[in-house]
Amino acid sequence: MPAAADRRELPKKDPPEGRSAIELHVPVPTIVKVLLTALLVWAALKLVPDFLFFLLALLLAVTLTPLVAGLERRGMKRGWAVALVALGTVLTIAAFVVFVGPPLVTQLVNLFGNFPAYRKSVQAHVGPNHPFVSQVLDQILSVPDSPELTSWKNRLAWGQTAMAAVVVAILVLTLTLYLVADGKRTYAWLLAYVPRRHRSKMASTIPEVSDVVIGYVQGQALTSVLYGTFALIVLTVLRVPAAVPLAVLAAVCDILPVIGVIASTLPAALLALTVSPAKAVIVVVLYLLYHLLENTVIVPRVYGKRLRLSPVAVLIAIVVGGQLYGILGAVLILPFVAAYPIIERIWLHDYLSDEVITDHSALEAAAETGSDHAVENVLRGEEHPEEALEPEAREAVRKVEEETRNPVKKS
Repeated sequence: MPAAADRRELPKKDPPEGRSAIELHVPVPTIVKVLLTALLVWAALKLVPDFLFFLLALLLAVTLTPLVAGLERRGMKRGWAVALVALGTVLTIAAFVVFVGPPLVTQLVNLFGNFPAYRKSVQAHVGPNHPFVSQVLDQILSVPDSPELTSWKNRLAWGQTAMAAVVVAILVLTLTLYLVADGKRTYAWLLAYVPRRHRSKMASTIPEVSDVVIGYVQGQALTSVLYGTFALIVLTVLRVPAAVPLAVLAAVCDILPVIGVIASTLPAALLALTVSPAKAVIVVVLYLLYHLLENTVIVPRVYGKRLRLSPVAVLIAIVVGGQLYGILGAVLILPFVAAYPIIERIWLHDYLSDEVITDHSALEAAAETGSDHAVENVLRGEEHPEEALEPEAREAVRKVEEETRNPVKKS
């Protein structure tokens, strides 16, 4: 008989008592949707670095927009106003390249060329009497000899880096000017994605967030220029090598609160130590005195009270932004941290209790004046009596209570 005849049909097993057989059928359209979603997520993650440059262009465009609006109020047509602002921006960048670029490149080349001599000079000034300090400085001075930086020392790597920087700068500048010229249409096009019931909230959010961004970018540009100029004057007078690169480094590091002080002071002190220990001490003292002046006098006047952030919030924001997307992420996250109270008050009001919004507003306003009344009230779980609050805190609490009584109408 054929082998097939010997086969016996096995009986189907019934599922155990209390259990039912589960058959999973996934339709083909669902599988396609899952795959497309995964593809979109992968593409979004790949495009995040490019999105950061778009975000940088957006911040610059928001900062330049008031200049265009000011020229329009004086009777100039929008096209000419945009062209004038674009010309001023390009001329500013060109002036920096012409006047700062040549000495910057020359001094950088000399710094790398003479670095072994500078390293020996630092070690000679420290001497064998301070073994711990000498070991720490030796570790710091060994950074330029690391494999990562050594590969950058060849001309090809420098040329590629310079070309990439130029291309990115041109793209960011072009996108910035485009957003300045046609930003309102672009905003309206993107706003169409927002449900109409949320349009009124957007109308309240965008102007306030724009004010925060404008204040942050303009204030940061001014404080960076002031710090860079101060560093250039001090280092030039003391005849410290690579004064221009150190001044540019100081201006860039001024963007990063707290961490920027160390990042700008340490290299300047080390190169000043190649001249003499006394000049290194003078550099450290002057840098620290300047930052004390900046934090107590310059920043409050330039930024105003609205953009003064808690040091803890700044450190957390820098760590998170830096871990996600490096220095650019750490820089771009700060204005959005400053704008968070606006988001909380307008968008999160329906999800947070009125007490949370009121307490946060009172604490934020009280921090601007250094008052502890609101802090004590929150710790004791008490309400904020108007007579115990500073005028700024009183106004903030009154504003929140008014918005609580009259929420944004849904269209």
